[in-house]
Amino acid sequence: MEVITIETAAYRDLMLKLNTLCEYIRFFSQARDEAKAKAEKDEAWLDSNEVCKKLNISPRTLYRMKKERRISYSIFRGQCRFKYSDVEKLLHERVIVSNPATPDELRQPLKVGSNG
Repeated sequence: MEVITIETAAYRDLMLKLNTLCEYIRFFSQARDEAKAKAEKDEAWLDSNEVCKKLNISPRTLYRMKKERRISYSIFRGQCRFKYSDVEKLLHERVIVSNPATPDELRQPLKVGSNG
């Protein structure tokens, strides 16, 4: 067996570099896992009931949205399925932002698509 001796300062420097390398590996591994989980979630399929709950709409409204082609869907084994990413996109596109400065402005009816 061969014994190698090094200075204490060199050993500490080496250990610091190894710890830094381990932290980088942990960080990028965690980021990769989070990205993979997000991709899997975005590609998940929801049924009509789940979409109605997520969008807070009635089944009739969902039917009308499908008929008007405002939401995309696929049919699997005779049932409509919706991509999670499409539902999220629709949800974010329809958000109305309001930032009234006074109570009088708050009482005014909002116009769809306005930003304030």
